[in-house]
Amino acid sequence: MHFELAEETIPKIPDNAMFDAALPLNDAVGGGIAAATGGLQVDPASKKLLGDILTAVGKATTIQQSFAGVAYAATLPGGQVLFQCELQLDTDGWPGGNRGDNTWQPDTSLRYADGSSVNANEVPYFVLPRNWYQKFGIKLGDLAAVIYKGKLAFGVVADVGPKTKLGEGSLELLRQLGEERLRPNGQVINAGMGDSSRGDYVLTIVFPGSAASSYQNQTALLDFVRSRAELAYLKLGGTLPSELS
Repeated sequence: MHFELAEETIPKIPDNAMFDAALPLNDAVGGGIAAATGGLQVDPASKKLLGDILTAVGKATTIQQSFAGVAYAATLPGGQVLFQCELQLDTDGWPGGNRGDNTWQPDTSLRYADGSSVNANEVPYFVLPRNWYQKFGIKLGDLAAVIYKGKLAFGVVADVGPKTKLGEGSLELLRQLGEERLRPNGQVINAGMGDSSRGDYVLTIVFPGSAASSYQNQTALLDFVRSRAELAYLKLGGTLPSELS
């Protein structure tokens, strides 16, 4: 699949609110919110991961938006798009996603070369609002770094959601950020992560123009995400968890 396709060629997949209820937080929000530049709120553990990216945030251009559960959105000087929000759950593309998620869809907007969809239970992906993401040069298949309470994951734009909602991630993305949403019996726990009422947010940094022209299969996609997203994140000034231990 090539990602230069016009918006109207993207499958129209409804993706309504899936956030039934926030699960109890594992702990307090990082021991207190650290006030950062430009309105960004970062807990101490995540601040260490951001490293020199915080310098770029100080020069960022704020994006005017009215999405619910979104605390901050901006473009960095290098064109990267950063937003801080609650992260709701998306199970689309995983055959078992209908067990606990009443808005599950079998397909994702991003497809492999054979036309098959991206599996939410095996691929760390996130969802962006229809029409919104293209304003910033973002395309399906672009990569991102996602940070939550000192945990870092790399993901791919694999689905397009309602134009009124920003902040959705796959089962595997939430898993890599420390939150399992699948019971041992295969039942989905239909809950996201973060709580805007408590100032608890997930931070996402998208790298426009980072997609491959196509992805042959899941193995190729995962290899690309692991290698290219990490390089983009380090080039921007971020720090890997292994470098902090």
